[in-house]
Amino acid sequence: MNEEHYWKTTLTELEQGKRVVLVVIIERKGSAPNVPGAKMFVMENNVLGTIGGGNSEHKLLNKARELLKENKLFVEKVHMEHSEEALEDSSGMICSGSQTFALATLGERDTPKVMEIWESYNKAQPGLLIINEKGISFESDRITTQNHSFSEQYTTWRYQENIGTQDRLFIVGGGHVSLALSCIMEFLGFHITVFDDRKDLPTLKANVYANVIKTVSYEDIATYIPEGENVYVAIMTFGHLSDEQVLEKLITKKCRYFGMLASSKKKQQVFKNLEEKGISKEYLDSVHSPIGVRIKSHTPEEIAISIAAEIIQVKNTEK
Repeated sequence: MNEEHYWKTTLTELEQGKRVVLVVIIERKGSAPNVPGAKMFVMENNVLGTIGGGNSEHKLLNKARELLKENKLFVEKVHMEHSEEALEDSSGMICSGSQTFALATLGERDTPKVMEIWESYNKAQPGLLIINEKGISFESDRITTQNHSFSEQYTTWRYQENIGTQDRLFIVGGGHVSLALSCIMEFLGFHITVFDDRKDLPTLKANVYANVIKTVSYEDIATYIPEGENVYVAIMTFGHLSDEQVLEKLITKKCRYFGMLASSKKKQQVFKNLEEKGISKEYLDSVHSPIGVRIKSHTPEEIAISIAAEIIQVKNTEK
């Protein structure tokens, strides 16, 4: 789910004087489709995102369309029970859990807030999205220990969510695989930065998916890539010497994922050279190389899919 794109589209709609209904899962109990924070953006002629599909989404989509027809802005909280035994608030589904949703009608007054939210995603700058019975708000440079939280007391309630903290992919090398991987990972909602030491590279010019593209010296690459549990690094430079250089500069950084594009023979040579330079086997064993899951990929697009699959596998595996 690429929320950056969804918020940008919402911003465009509001700037054109249109309204958008934001539907968000704000609480989930038991077995139920999708998770807190999942969003659906309902517009006059378009729908972006999903809150899980099925009968519950169909009902909320119709409700959101009804709200678009009304000439007022407000927020509504809807609770649904996914059970055959439910007498009230039945969703018509039987997965046995329950969910609470917020439906917030956004209009021209919300344009500055939506702009801030989109910029938070676009620049990977943390902030706090807040939704309550009064509407949406945003607090920049602030996050909480819980990525999503919901509280309720009598007629007041509050949902808040950390944003701008999405997973970040740093691709070192701007060639054909880099371009294909950028396309896939942008669709998956990653914030993408691409580095290369070559100027005027056609595949860099064609890369409309990355958030940031920089021409840098690989000698200084470590200064551009942070550490963190949401940081993923894929090395795919022009040749094995620059791959080795970049890996040597970055390998001691504490990141969630390191991968290097290589054949088995190239990996063996690069790792041997780095061991001789004093890089420990423990660090080298943490590098995913040859990069990607084994699907007999050959084309840049197939290789990119294999890398994306490996990154998702790492992301979704508890440490």
